[in-house]
Amino acid sequence: MSSLDRIIHAAAVLAIGALASGALSAHAADWQANAGADWQNILAAAKKEGRVAVAGPAELAGPMTEGFKRDTGIEVEFLGGETRDRSSRVAREVRTGKVTLDFVFSGSVELPLVKEGYFEDQSAKLILPGVTNMKNWINGELKWVDNTQKYMLQTQAFVSSVPIYDGNSIKPGELTSWNDLLDSKYKGKIVAYDPRSGGPGAQIAGYIGATKGIDFLKSLYVGQEVVYSQNSRQMTEWIARSVHKVGLGIPSADYLTLTNAGIKNLVPANMKDGPGALSGGFSVVLMPKGAPHPNAATVVLNWVASAPGQEAYSKALKTISRRTDVPPDASVAAYTVPKPGVTYQDQYSEDYLTNVRAVILEQVMVAIGGK
Repeated sequence: MSSLDRIIHAAAVLAIGALASGALSAHAADWQANAGADWQNILAAAKKEGRVAVAGPAELAGPMTEGFKRDTGIEVEFLGGETRDRSSRVAREVRTGKVTLDFVFSGSVELPLVKEGYFEDQSAKLILPGVTNMKNWINGELKWVDNTQKYMLQTQAFVSSVPIYDGNSIKPGELTSWNDLLDSKYKGKIVAYDPRSGGPGAQIAGYIGATKGIDFLKSLYVGQEVVYSQNSRQMTEWIARSVHKVGLGIPSADYLTLTNAGIKNLVPANMKDGPGALSGGFSVVLMPKGAPHPNAATVVLNWVASAPGQEAYSKALKTISRRTDVPPDASVAAYTVPKPGVTYQDQYSEDYLTNVRAVILEQVMVAIGGK
């Protein structure tokens, strides 16, 4: 086993250990402060239901299960697994009316289902004073993906669509513009999360297309013979090993896993002509209609939007809460923290998803060979 192999193996062990042992911080005692009779009635009904079925990213399973049980006494049945599998299950359940999931953490993929009317109005279910007090939220407002501002609450916002490059082969100041990536020295040396599989690949392709234009996007992805992967950890290791020079669509969690283990050559690019987008990750929450534990789902919604719920999510997923009283955890990647005065593209809005990204990705599919 090489020295880099040992570091990567150690990083995986450390990451698993951190998730298993991470304790949630304060706020647990006051997250229900000044709650009225309506909340107490819902909480009592939720405890009678006894449990709640939640689907979301696997990293959240422990913190969510432990934190919610600690604060409410209600058991969580957590479904993790692959993102695509979770999305397929959600779509199948709501369309057939055979709903087993009460609450879902997702991104933006369910927007079409939302528009078809399969999910509950969350705006009517946000009850706790600490959640509905807008001083607790950035810009004094809740953030919704859907234009109706009812069905897809987004609780996190962090900088994404930032290229990660190999600092051993690219000197400081050498990669400061998206245009630099069209240099012949990068041909065949760029790896991208496959945009045909959605997720971070679709996010960064959509960002590049919206920022630099579809012709530039084609010149980059096709002209530079970009290598595609659906394994973000593999992509990150390729950059760390100098197999490829630049990675597009590398999640910050993979970046952190290796940098925290001592790998120094993974460098976030600072692009002067496109600083990145604001992403919500999997922090968009959904409540399927016909769920078996509706009161418990309402309690989850309010807990997730509270300070302890946001602390749990931010720490587990290494992202940034939109709550003003939940500062970025020390473990997050510095480049993902939005900078004051910098304008980022909002990728989690119905208008962008419908009118911009969908059009760009359709052209990308044609350019690189469809799905």
